[in-house]
Amino acid sequence: MIETARLRLRRLRASDEADLIALDGDPDVMRYVGSPAGVKSADETIERVRQRIQADHGPLGFWRVESRADGRFYGLGALIRMPIGDDIELAYRLDRHAWGRGIASEAGAALVDYAFATVGLSRLVAVTYPDNRASQRVLDKLGFTRHGELDYKGQRTAYYVLAREASGMRAAERGRGIR
Repeated sequence: MIETARLRLRRLRASDEADLIALDGDPDVMRYVGSPAGVKSADETIERVRQRIQADHGPLGFWRVESRADGRFYGLGALIRMPIGDDIELAYRLDRHAWGRGIASEAGAALVDYAFATVGLSRLVAVTYPDNRASQRVLDKLGFTRHGELDYKGQRTAYYVLAREASGMRAAERGRGIR
């Protein structure tokens, strides 16, 4: 489990299925998620959610992002392997009620700190659709730098990189706690 001032990030459980299906079924949330982006069929959504819940990625994987105060579901965070190469990707998506509240930045910072301090990664990458300015602002706040574009699962994406050395300075500024 990873905790911040406002958030708890924990591994997925079977009891998270309904929240995750609702998240992946929202066209506004899925506007910039997937290859191609958008809501998938109900059967495909259910299958993907169940795969995420059941998967064992070791120290990597998927986390439920929720309120520490009341457990309210905010979204999903992940540290997952890129489809090609050895890089690990920081990924996230939030329910609409969590947008514009700094939750993506706070959850992302916690996962960055975990990736470097606990897992021992030397760098993280992230991809966004070129028009997804909100996600790009989150990556900027986290200290990622843009490294051009990348073909990601057949889609043109903006490609971001964060090295551990650069993140150490940001972690001290953030003062996030990991448990």
